Amino acid sequence: MNDVPEDRPSAVDRFFLKMMQPENLGRILRWAWYISLIMLALGYILIFSTISDYINF
Repeated sequence: MNDVPEDRPSAVDRFFLKMMQPENLGRILRWAWYISLIMLALGYILIFSTISDYINF
């Protein structure tokens, strides 16, 4: 009959505490950088494939 909530963080709180550690932030930043470079390359490929019909090589 103890109505006092536990002083333990929830699973979501523990997840975010773990993700905010410096080594995990570096890993997240590295993957964000890779994804942005891939998106940039895919954008250039899409633009080139779209306008390649109008360019005479």
